Amino acid sequence: MAKRRSTNASSPIITAEKDLPTRFEDLGLSDRALAAVSDMGYEAPTPVQAASIPAVLAGTDVMAAAQTGTGKTAAFLLPTLDRLGHARHGQGPLMLVVTPTRELAAQIEEVATAICARTGHTATVLVGGVSYEPQRAALHKGCDLVVATPGRLIDLINSGDCNLSQVETLVLDEADRMLDMGFLPDMRRIVSKTPASRQTLLFSATLSDDVLDNTKSLVNNPVRIEIAHKGTAAETIEQFVLPISHEAKNDALIGILHREGAERVIVFVRGKHRADAVCRRLRKAGIECAPIHGNRSQNQRASALRRFADGEVGVLVATDVLARGIDIPNVAYVVNLDVPSDAEDYIHRIGRTGRAGEFGWALTFATPEEEFDLRDIEQLMGKNIPVYPRAQGIPLGENPLVLDPNRTPADRLPGKKERKKLVDERREARMARTAEIVASRSPRGAQAQRGPKGNRPGESPIPPEKPKAGRRRGKATTQQRPHAKKPETAGRAGRPQGRRHPGDHGGMGRR
Repeated sequence: MAKRRSTNASSPIITAEKDLPTRFEDLGLSDRALAAVSDMGYEAPTPVQAASIPAVLAGTDVMAAAQTGTGKTAAFLLPTLDRLGHARHGQGPLMLVVTPTRELAAQIEEVATAICARTGHTATVLVGGVSYEPQRAALHKGCDLVVATPGRLIDLINSGDCNLSQVETLVLDEADRMLDMGFLPDMRRIVSKTPASRQTLLFSATLSDDVLDNTKSLVNNPVRIEIAHKGTAAETIEQFVLPISHEAKNDALIGILHREGAERVIVFVRGKHRADAVCRRLRKAGIECAPIHGNRSQNQRASALRRFADGEVGVLVATDVLARGIDIPNVAYVVNLDVPSDAEDYIHRIGRTGRAGEFGWALTFATPEEEFDLRDIEQLMGKNIPVYPRAQGIPLGENPLVLDPNRTPADRLPGKKERKKLVDERREARMARTAEIVASRSPRGAQAQRGPKGNRPGESPIPPEKPKAGRRRGKATTQQRPHAKKPETAGRAGRPQGRRHPGDHGGMGRR
């Protein structure tokens, strides 16, 4: 691949939203593209669309950053497909979109399908978790557009089934996320297979120094578009924090869902196994939910999203695999059951609600061990997150986080070593208190070590003992079998009929 010229100081940068066109008709799109705009129900271009579409139509490279939920997918698909030719049988792709996750690929495919219905292009999606054969067949038949995740695309390049020598337009979607996920070597290898004469479009939620440093060799004098600066959350999202103890999170989540409504809610957690465990507790409490994380197959993840969109399940419990770029309409609110360790991930998580100008809100549970992660988020945004105003009656535990009401985002926070020491001390103190509680509830020392089956998840730091080698696994006697407690459930009788905004005190129903 011939080396591309990198960005330089003369590259134009668009940062202001004013003076941008306010009608799609003024962006230079053809009649067929405008018909696709009408089909998708768009009325006016978002700032990133208004700034990007004319530059893409002009054939220049573009590096664009904008808040999640602002229409970046249409911002690159509308102009590229409007000016893209058509591949002959057995040839192509002429356009390649690389994106980090299967969910994002499916979302891009949905928008592309609507546009291709008007432009006559063919699109193929290459993602993992499904059979290779249909993807190989589609590539051999020929296609105009390929939307792919890096891993599956590399596999098909290695097998000789995917040839990128005819790519005219390359799009790197959510480039910052691909860098975070370790896809930089794959990105460079994919780009090396495309012609040097291509047009390169880089769309992301942020254009951080890492993104600029690692991608500057891929673009040629690009137009830079930065509609929202790093750490900016959508103004349509109200944010709240609930200071709480670690052991109280599960019961408090159930209380929040019964109080605020358990429909169209996304709950974010750290870890795949935790997502499954939270789902089990919610189901025991009578709340329909589905997990989404990296250990779920593509069909399981797609089914969960479909059931959520159709209203069959009211709550999605997800890891950060769902945090970036997924467009799920009408999400009522987001709950961060665990504070993300990366402050930027918080912006993407809460961006699942309040999309396309609609109102939304987000609630973050924060324990003493998560205080500094919360303070990092406030520092990134440059503002404090207010305390949830309707916490009365929600179990907060014996040792909830105490937030300094006089704190400011500009406060100096502990360094990595000091922070780790403080967090470890708080975790050890919590585990010691938990062990004391378990011991006090158990009449027998052996049971205290093993933990009764009825204990709530997370209440005992000591996992159940595994059977020793050679031990017979006969039926347990009555004495060996501890009595399990019945799952605690919050009654539905007292559940409010209408979902309320947490700041409402006058009884007005939420929109």
